[in-house]
Amino acid sequence: MAITSTPPRSTSLDGPLAGRRTMVTLAVIYLGFFAFLMASGADREPDADPAKLIADYDINATVIEMVTYSTVVAGAVLVFLGAALRSALTLRTRRWTAEVALLGFVLMALTLVTWATSALALYHAVDIGDTGVVRAINVIDTTNFPLAMLSMCCAMIGVGVTAMREQALPTWLCWASIVLGAMSPLGPLAFAPFVLFAIWTVVVAATVRLSDA
Repeated sequence: MAITSTPPRSTSLDGPLAGRRTMVTLAVIYLGFFAFLMASGADREPDADPAKLIADYDINATVIEMVTYSTVVAGAVLVFLGAALRSALTLRTRRWTAEVALLGFVLMALTLVTWATSALALYHAVDIGDTGVVRAINVIDTTNFPLAMLSMCCAMIGVGVTAMREQALPTWLCWASIVLGAMSPLGPLAFAPFVLFAIWTVVVAATVRLSDA
């Protein structure tokens, strides 16, 4: 008679300690990319004069390529981090809110890629020198924050609610996650969770409970 067994579930590659190292490493990598992307970003308004934008634009091809590739890598890191965190949150029992959290991370990754796409399009529009195209792309590039709002709302509230039910994170961090997530769709208030999102991922990765012990 054949005897079959189901391998134990794991939240990581090699158990809880490796899982925590993996998640913290991913979160720190994202934090580094986030800092780089924020430092390389430009402060522009939707109604900026396109002729002045073309005259003042000082980003060369190498820089825009570095920013584009870095943004894509940061997005991929977020997807892997979201999947690892979802696995940790559902270690003891499944909650549909964990799926919402994962979708939030995936949406944030897509948000970053859309920002890279519009920034790359603006670079080429400036290079062509068409003020009408520059104006249109600049409007898109400076008004594409709502997707980030949706991403943070899903990721932070999803993590906070799931972790509170599972006691997978400290209570204060669960509530902080929920509050930051609730602030995300609220116009200017969304910039607080946006700035804190990268730091929040590091804190969550470092404190999430990865075993029943």
